[in-house]
Amino acid sequence: MNHCCEEMNRHISEGEVAICYIPRLREYGILILDGGSAKQSIKYCPWCGKELPNSLSEQWFDELEKIGIEPGDSRIPKEFLSDEWWTLKKE
Repeated sequence: MNHCCEEMNRHISEGEVAICYIPRLREYGILILDGGSAKQSIKYCPWCGKELPNSLSEQWFDELEKIGIEPGDSRIPKEFLSDEWWTLKKE
């Protein structure tokens, strides 16, 4: 995937900086280095300053609720485990 700039592409692909991208939520963040999976969401690229796309986290939870499935349920449809659920809607 291409992100907002080459620096963001490089840092996300190399994983050496605490910046993360979660495709299924279209969400960017800075990892909190406490041994857990917490992160601080970011709205602008730290390198080029461009505004990043809005997170789809709320919509992801809403879509799961519509089909009667809780987050963490083993029955979550495959497309909801990646960006497929929102990229296919755009087409």
